[in-house]
This record gives sequence, C-alpha cells and structure tokens, in this order.
Amino acid sequence: MIKDLKGEAYETLIWKNENGFDLQPFYTAEDLKTNYTPAFSHSSWEIGVTAKTGNAKQINAQLLRDLAGGASSITLICRELDLEMALHEVQLRYIHAVFYVNDKNYQALTAYLQKHYNLDELNCCILPEELKTNAQLSEWIHKTAVYGKYKTIKTNAADILNFHNLDCFAYYEVAIALSALNEHLNYLAQNNIKTEAAFVIKTGVNTDYFVQIAKLRAIRRLWNILKTEYGIVNELYVLVETSLTNKSISDSYNNLLRTTLEAMAAVSGGCNELTINGFDAFFEVNGSLSARMAINQQLILKEESYLDKMADTACGSYYIEHLTDSLAQTALNEFKRFEKEGGYFSCIEKNIFTTDIAGQARQHQAAIDAKAQTVIGVNKFRNEKEKIPLSAQNMADLKKLPINNPVLNFELDNFFTKHA
Repeated sequence: MIKDLKGEAYETLIWKNENGFDLQPFYTAEDLKTNYTPAFSHSSWEIGVTAKTGNAKQINAQLLRDLAGGASSITLICRELDLEMALHEVQLRYIHAVFYVNDKNYQALTAYLQKHYNLDELNCCILPEELKTNAQLSEWIHKTAVYGKYKTIKTNAADILNFHNLDCFAYYEVAIALSALNEHLNYLAQNNIKTEAAFVIKTGVNTDYFVQIAKLRAIRRLWNILKTEYGIVNELYVLVETSLTNKSISDSYNNLLRTTLEAMAAVSGGCNELTINGFDAFFEVNGSLSARMAINQQLILKEESYLDKMADTACGSYYIEHLTDSLAQTALNEFKRFEKEGGYFSCIEKNIFTTDIAGQARQHQAAIDAKAQTVIGVNKFRNEKEKIPLSAQNMADLKKLPINNPVLNFELDNFFTKHA
C-alpha cells in the first residue's frame, strides 16, 4: 500500500464527509461491526406517477396514459377534484395509489372508495396534505381510525420530501424521518390505538449515490429500533421521489442521467415505490416525452437491468454497511437532540429544521458557486450555443419555488438575468 501511495500521506485520502463522519479510501471485512442481515426483503417496487395540476378530465387522461405506459401506482392530490371524473376507468384494485386529502375532501374520497370498492381489496396510502401540529396529528389519527383494520390502507406517514427538497444533509433527513414517525407511534401507544397497516415515509434521493443507498437503509435500520421500543410489528413503506435540489434548466437532458442514478440508488436502498420527476421539471420543453421517459427509465431498470430480481444487493458491502451504520448513528444522535427540543412538532414550531437546513443548503450553494462541485452543463462544460427563452415571469416563478436548488440558483444568477 505504501508503494501505491507514491509518497502521499494516507490521511490525504480520507474524505471529510458532510454528514459528520470520515470516510476511508477503502474498507475490508475487519470494518464490519456484525454479520449483517438484509435491510429489506422485497426486490421489486411500484412505478409511480403524480397527476399534474389541471381539471379532472385532463388528470384522468394523464393517469390512463401513464398506466397504459407501464406505471403501477398513482399519486393524486384530491383538492377540489371531481373524483368520479378524475378516476374514471382507473381500476384501483389492480394498482397502488397515494391520495392526499384535506378536511374538505377527506369524506369525499372515503365515500368514493366505499361506493366503488370493498376496502379490503385496495392497496393505497391516504395521507394528509399538511400535518404540522400535535392537534392536527390527533385529529388525523382519530379521523382515519376507520381504516385501522385494513392492512393495506396506510394512513400514518412521515412526509419529509419538502425537507429533502430544501437541500438538507442525508443524516439530518434520516433524523427528521425518525422524529416524525416517533410522534405517530407515541400518540398511538398513549391512546391504545392499533393498526395493522405499514407506516409510510416519503422522501427524496439525490445523486450522492452510495450515501443515498445508505440513507434509505439507515431509515429501515432505525425503524427496527422504534418497532422494538413500541412493541409493534408493522412494516415500513418507503415512497421516494427523485430530487428537485440538483436539476438544471441548461442542458436539461443531463437530468435524465441524474434521475437514472437517483433511481438506481432508490431501488438499491429499498424503496417500495419510486416516482421520477421529468427531466424538464422546472421549464417544460416536451412534457409528453418527459413523462414517458420518467416511466421508461424504471421499466429499463426492471426489464433490462433486472434490478427487481434481488433484494438488498448492498447487504454485506464493507463500504455501504459502514456508511449505513455511520448515518444511522449520526441521525440517532440528532434525533435525540430533537427530542430534547420537544419532538418533531416542537422543532417545526421553533423553526429548528428550516434554520439548520438553510445552513446546510448554503454549504452546497458555496461548493457549486466556487465550482468545487461540478455540475455538467452548468458550472462546467456549458453549452454556450443553447438558447433558452426564459422570460422575466419565468424567472420570478422559479425563484418562488418552495425548494432550494443550488444548481438552479447558479443558473438564475449567472445565465438568464440579462435575457429576462
């Protein structure tokens, strides 16, 4: 090894990872802490699509087209929707579905499902649009208790995708997920409410490939700790979307490479369902192509790459097991800090999450601005001949997005201002 280093110090090869621990240049069997068992046992996953905004007829056409094209799960925001029209000819008994509801349309969805189906033949998630206080959690759990006896209707969820898309570190994301799940489990235990359904986590994945695999595995590892603590056997259903924190407008077809890498990380990390955001998510170039490619990418991973044939392929990997352990431990320490602050909802009220994540996002922004982190087609190898007709209104709309994308920020600050 000394010969291979060619005079360089071994310490120079140690990566100071942003998640609070060092990564060595290589690992061996001696680095494994235990004989690991697979973090999950399923090998396949649902191919998800999300209904875009529009009227019920347009949404129905999109859902039917996507399902015919290979999707196996739909996500529908029920706000102000005519469900009879939006779900016309959509056979929910044969697919998975995710419904987001609020106080105004929860009963309408329940009535629709009871009218058209036996509830025990459905496989779906019914999730609240917003859950930011203990009072909202209490109301939601009591409201959805009617679904408690159905093992395949999931209503308890930690939706942390918005935190992911604010550009937080991986360990911090895991800690928030653990904190949110703990609020649900604690309330259910205190009120002696039983449910057989799986609990849900919705999150994102970015292109930090191995870290993202380890992140999803760490979530499951920590879920097992919570299960033991509360004496439950419920499974965990992990909904994953590709990240909105690293996609560009410039050379937008590069986003296809980014989302493919993210999709592979999500699958290797054990997602139960994956939705790929279109390569032109921020500035639509070809909506129909973008939507079709988002499904085809997953079909290729299944039908041609065979990623659906084996569960937890990372199990036993010296490097990834070390990453998983390190992320889980760092996240657990952060979770304990959240608990000292009063838990998940208290941290939201005190703006602890948003304040911490803002600092993390600034580190990512600084790396891209200084070109210490390369983004092909943006801060390196830019296509100077590309002309993107971005208007002043487009600029204003992009700057108002409820996300933090340092790549997009770099573009808006450097490329488009003079053309807007």
